[in-house]
This record gives sequence, C-alpha cells and structure tokens, in this order.
Amino acid sequence: MTQNRALFCRPPTRTALLLSSLLLAPTLQAGNGALDATFKAFTRCDGTFFSSLHAHAPAWKKHVALKSAGSISWIPVGERAYNAANFAPLRNAPQVGGVKLLSYFDKSIDLDLLGNYLFWGFVVEGSPDKVAQQLRPLIDQAAHLKPVKALYARGEVRKDGLWQPVATLSGDAPGRSRLERVLILEPDEGSQGGRTRVTCTLQGAVDSAVMTELRPDIPAADHPQPAPQ
Repeated sequence: MTQNRALFCRPPTRTALLLSSLLLAPTLQAGNGALDATFKAFTRCDGTFFSSLHAHAPAWKKHVALKSAGSISWIPVGERAYNAANFAPLRNAPQVGGVKLLSYFDKSIDLDLLGNYLFWGFVVEGSPDKVAQQLRPLIDQAAHLKPVKALYARGEVRKDGLWQPVATLSGDAPGRSRLERVLILEPDEGSQGGRTRVTCTLQGAVDSAVMTELRPDIPAADHPQPAPQ
C-alpha cells in the first residue's frame, strides 16, 4: 500500500504535462475564438454585434457585465449622453487578434438639423498603425479601411436601402437627409499614441427604423425623434 501511495503522489511527468496542456488548448482557443467572432461582428457596425454578444455571452461575461433581451445582449454604460459616464472597463485583459481591449464606450448626441450621431466601440492598447495591422484580419471589408492622416476609416453611405462604400466622406455634416456609417481607428485622446479608439459611428439621418435595424439594444423610447415640420 505504501508503494502504491508513493506512485500516486509522484510529480507529473513532462509527458503528462504536455498532454494536459493539449487538452486545455481547445478550451482557451474557443474562448479567444468567441471574442474574435464578436469583434468581427462589431466591425460591421450593425445589429449582428449584439446578436454575437448574446451567442458568446459566457466568454464576454468573464470581462464585462452584459444585459440581454430576446436574442441580443449589450454592454451597459452609465448613460449614452455624449459627455457623461459612457464607458465600461473590461476586466482580465481580454484580447482579440492579439490586441488588448481596455474598455467599451457607447454615446450619442442629437445635433438638430445637423443630424443624429451615435458612437460605440472599444478603447484598445496600441497605436492606430499597430492596431490596424493586427486587427485587419478581423475587420469586415478590411480592403475599404484606408489611412486618413493620423487615423484609419472605412466609410459608407446608405443609398436606396443599401450601404455603398466611399473612398472619403464629404466632410460636410450629413444633416437629416443623408445616412453615413463609419468605422474609425483613431488615437485615444491624451494617450500619446498608447491607445486607440475603434469606433462605429452612425451619423445623419438616423431614425427609428435605422435604430431598430442597426442598434437593436437601444429601446424605442430612446430613439431619435422626427424633425419638426
């Protein structure tokens, strides 16, 4: 009995440790794959992000609180007012494509005749150049993501119900007659190049129908109101 006890108490061999690490590897890869899949959905800047958050909720709940309704989930912030507490920090240093995610933000502002603007996305570690290089495999329509001075952008305009890529946006406020959607990688303010904001924006003619399609996490009571006639 003493000999048998000694056998069971021996330290694991290198072979046993290797087998153990191989058994754990699929679990780790599955977790990272879930985050990667959701981040890729996020870069489409539409409602699939919230469906993917819901589908991969267990992986995301290790890093941030979620709220859910029906088949979607979202990351809640204090409030979406542009200058308010609209950030949610991420725990345990999650990574997508080798890039560390630091926080999630969600904000909006109504500029009256200049249009409605919504911004949501992630603050990540690294400069825009480095982040764009690392995340490019996870970015939807990455070929349309172009460098623009100190940032990267993929712009689209809605025409006849379809999103059409544009080389550069006009620079004019879209107002309430034009709907634009942009994915932007830009330096995070005050970070001196150490952090990047990866932002989805909807801007201009954002109405209730657009919100229902692209931001299903936002309740109808918070949708933009029609412009006065």
